[in-house]
Parts: sequence; structure tokens; C-alpha cells
Amino acid sequence: MDYKSIIFRKDKGVAVITLNRQETRNALDEKMYDDLFHVLDEIEKDDEVRAVVITGAGSAFCSGGHLSLIQRLAESTIIGREGVLRGNKLVMRIAELEKPVISAVNGAAVGAGCNLALAGDIVIASNGAVFTQRFVRLGLLPDSGGMFILPRLVGVSNAKKLCFTGDMVNAEEAERMGLVSKVVPPEGLQAEALGLAERLAKGPTKAIGLMKTIINRGLSSDLAAVCEYEAQAQAILFQTEDFREGMQAFQEKREPKFKGR
Repeated sequence: MDYKSIIFRKDKGVAVITLNRQETRNALDEKMYDDLFHVLDEIEKDDEVRAVVITGAGSAFCSGGHLSLIQRLAESTIIGREGVLRGNKLVMRIAELEKPVISAVNGAAVGAGCNLALAGDIVIASNGAVFTQRFVRLGLLPDSGGMFILPRLVGVSNAKKLCFTGDMVNAEEAERMGLVSKVVPPEGLQAEALGLAERLAKGPTKAIGLMKTIINRGLSSDLAAVCEYEAQAQAILFQTEDFREGMQAFQEKREPKFKGR
């Protein structure tokens, strides 16, 4: 498919999605939402893709919702609700994708763009990146999953502070708070993200996908429910080709060569 607002490429089992509307600092509009939903559908169906990187072109990761989109959502409560639900579904789509997703945050991640970044399973940031939940400055509350994701990453008190104030935090502070897994120099961001993605792409994809699903479900479940999820998933994984390869490699004292099957 010919994407207009993103760049999509695949190599070594890794799909790289680059938000590419530099004139708007990669702001989210209806076309970009269309492209992102379509590319995620493509990735889900492609067994050769075993890990995903999301990043931004130019100086920003994503500046949040485009002004024209925000103005349209304000036309009525019905339009507003449906529009926000669409953005929320994008974050859910990333969370439900049974492949690891790495956010490589190259610059500003603002509002919905911040929560798009935080939807990744692992967030790596350039030391020039900044994060802000600026919704409050428009008289709004965080959407795109922010009200769910933030308190689970940084705790309730820090989440409230970020939401109530709309303050901007730099990459080092974001790492300290738990928003970011690792901070690297700008020139090393792509190599760091791709290196990790390629490592994960060589792993047992079905096992990693089920780990992701259970961890996400466990955030709103109890111990008994998670233990049941584990038992069901493990029973499935016992039947996979990757499990047989892992066992054989262990017995032969070598590194396993997983195929994601």
C-alpha cells in the first residue's frame, strides 16, 4: 500500500513505521490515523514481521492531534466521542498486537503523540526528547489511553501531576519516572532501537506475543486470573515449533534458532 503520511519499511524481521508529516511536526490527522490502522493490519498478517519500531521523521516524534482535527471533534459531542474513540482504538491496536513494539522517541512527544509513544512495549528516547500531557492547557483531559497508561508507569501521584499541570519533562526525567526504558544520544537512537528490535525478532514470537498479552491483562486482573492465563498460554506454547527448537538447543548446548512458529 502507498502510505501518504508515514514511511514503512521491513528488514531482518523488523517493521519500521516512521511518522512523516514534518511540516506539522508529525501531528495526527485523519489521514495519519488511516495509514497507521492500515499498516498495523498489514503487520499483523505478515508472519515475516516479528518486531516493530515506531519513530518520527525530523525534529519531533509526534506533536499530538492536528488543530484541524481537534476543531472538528469539538463540533458536537457525538463527533467528539467517535473521534476520540478512534484515537483510543489505535493505542489499543498497538497494545493488542502480539508482536513487540518499540517506540523510538526522537523528539517532542506531545499530548496524543506522547500516549502513542507510551503505547509501545519498550520506549527508547533520544536525550533531546521531551514528553508532555498538554491536554489540560486546552481544557481537556488526556486521551489515547493516557489515563490508563500513565498511573501504571509512573504511579498515581506523578500521573496526576503530569495530567493536572501539562508540564514538559525531558528524557532524563522521563527515564527516572519510568516513562522511558533507556535514553541515548540522538545519533544512536535508531541503532539502539533497531538492534533491540532485531534481537526480539530472532526470539520465539508467539511466546513474546503471549507474554505481552498476559502482562497487559494482568494490569487489571488479579493473581488467580493471571495464573490461569499463564497456564492456558503455556499449554499452547508447548505445541509450537519454537518450543521444540528451544528444547533441542538446550540439550545440544547451543543457541536456539527460533522461527516464530
